[in-house]
Amino acid sequence: MASTVLRRHSLKSRITLFTLLIFLLSLWSLSFYASQMLRQDMERLLSEQQFSTVTLIAAEVNVQLDVRLRVLEVVAGSISPATLKKKKALQGFLEGLPILHGPFNGGVIALGLDGTALADTSTSPQRIGVNYFDDSAIATALKEGKRAISRPVVGRVLKKPVFIIAVPISDAQGKVVGALAGITVLDLPNFLDKVTENRFGKTGGYVVAAPQHRLIVTATDKSKVLARFPEPGVNPVIDRFLDGYEGSIVYTSAQGVEILTSSKHIPLASWDMVAILPTEEAFAPIHAMQQRMLATTLLLTLLAAVLTWWMLRRQLSPLLTAAKTLSTQSATDQPMQPLPIARHDEIGALIGGFNGLLEALGQREEALREQKEFFHLIAENIGDFIAVLDRDGKRLYNSPSYRKFFAPSSDMHGTDFFNEIHQDDQERVKQMFRETVQSGTGRHIDYRLLMADGSVRELEAVGSVIKDRQGQVERVVLVSHDITERKQMEDHVRRLAFHDTLTELPNRRLLKDRLTQAMAASARSDCYGALMFLDLDNFKPLNDTHGHEVGDLLLIEVANRLKGCVRQTDTVARFGGDEFVVMISTLDVDKEESAAQARIIAEKIRCTLSEPYLLTIETAGQAEKTVEHHCSVSLGVAFFIGDQASQEEILKRADEAMYQAKEAGRNSIRFYDAGVHRPPA
Repeated sequence: MASTVLRRHSLKSRITLFTLLIFLLSLWSLSFYASQMLRQDMERLLSEQQFSTVTLIAAEVNVQLDVRLRVLEVVAGSISPATLKKKKALQGFLEGLPILHGPFNGGVIALGLDGTALADTSTSPQRIGVNYFDDSAIATALKEGKRAISRPVVGRVLKKPVFIIAVPISDAQGKVVGALAGITVLDLPNFLDKVTENRFGKTGGYVVAAPQHRLIVTATDKSKVLARFPEPGVNPVIDRFLDGYEGSIVYTSAQGVEILTSSKHIPLASWDMVAILPTEEAFAPIHAMQQRMLATTLLLTLLAAVLTWWMLRRQLSPLLTAAKTLSTQSATDQPMQPLPIARHDEIGALIGGFNGLLEALGQREEALREQKEFFHLIAENIGDFIAVLDRDGKRLYNSPSYRKFFAPSSDMHGTDFFNEIHQDDQERVKQMFRETVQSGTGRHIDYRLLMADGSVRELEAVGSVIKDRQGQVERVVLVSHDITERKQMEDHVRRLAFHDTLTELPNRRLLKDRLTQAMAASARSDCYGALMFLDLDNFKPLNDTHGHEVGDLLLIEVANRLKGCVRQTDTVARFGGDEFVVMISTLDVDKEESAAQARIIAEKIRCTLSEPYLLTIETAGQAEKTVEHHCSVSLGVAFFIGDQASQEEILKRADEAMYQAKEAGRNSIRFYDAGVHRPPA
């Protein structure tokens, strides 16, 4: 009886039960953890995808609003005070502009300084004579001379939900004399329908909100147009979005439905683009996977319990016997003796391996002593910088190579390693040092070392750690290599390879690389890009009269002006001689709209380059001389989208269009026409 009790409480039984308990806890914890992580990862991934989608849509709506503002500004700039006073002429002028018929489904009205409608492009003549001064956008345009977008309201004449985009009409002195307003009717087909007619997923949708008015501008559910959001304090999540939060949140709606919502601001109108998706649809795959994981975990638990009990019962007793013998020997001060091998199985092989380890320990101790002397010899003679630091970054050892840049007599032992690092790199190096100590993993890092004479050296370093017997980092060994000359040479070679040495603009090689990237981006976005080929019209006479040095000054000034005419995302390159190329990377998905945008940019370039040039000539021993030069430009434009044409074909088209501009009298712009070709030279 006593023997049975002892067996039930033996070490073998306790280890068996404890091992099984750990396995079961680990398995179920892993199952629970994996299930939660899958949901979190899915939520994060869906949130990122939803926010990316709503960001793209918000950007598109912002572009559409900007296009409509620009259209109104262009037309307003063409209306003189005299035309504004002649209602019939004004009406005919507006009706004769096709550009106004598409952007505004509610028509365009011209208003006097008092806000009264003078002309109207729509078929609702009853709006003429109506005063709209109480509209916020029109009041802003008339009072402040600024363009504005109104809050969504029910139109007083149309009796339908609308919003108004208004710009001022000014005289030659810039004084506001009237306004031009475009009206968008929300329950008629309009540019916002491209967003709201789609659904996010199967059951989700989109909402365009005006947070400053707590109104819904439009939505996938058209019944919500001009609906109001709950008052502040009713729903904190909605309040957070309306207060300007951009991002994604999972919350429970007033109807008790858990939804994933993302919001992105539309700057021009101060609106928000919101995407909504019920989590029941979003996380449906996760729910199914969680059920399968639960069933699999239960099955594995039962299987593991049976196999663990059987295996431990069979194998643990001999192993515990060997462990007891080893423990007895290690408790004495006598040299370790080989353990007796009772049987020739895996446990016997383990004991035999340990016996071999005892023999190898003595040999390794001697080898370690020799290696220590060898590495000490290397550290004392190597050209790289070797520093051994404690956990706080204090120097315990410096190789003699440090004397190359620091005073030979200076004692750096015990000083803070980070004191000699450039102040702009100190925090980054400290953070990486802390991470190395915490993780116990060596790292690569580049940093700048501040020399005693104030100069700076670029270093490339590899850090490794030395741990104590408990596995804690005790020392950090840093081996640094001076790469200052190599970095300088790489930067110089890279600059020469991709930039024009005179203007510092991208050269042909870099232009082709960026054109490749722009074509790939165009294929993804379906937006057109434009390549403009420019040739100066009056450059050779300047070279012939004043020499190439003055010609170089002109080319530098042309390059600076070109960079000021385009966005940072666009590319200005020198193609050779007095030829330049401007690449507009992203325009519009519509080719006509892209052509209109490209024409505006090309005209800006033509006007900017046509302004007089004042070139200062400096000659040794002579007073400075200023040359005024007038130089126009011939400009050819070719469009591209995706990889429908090769780079060579795009450049050839732009070149042909440029020569058409030359033949048309210079100082002009021509767009590539597939039916018109330059005759062969």
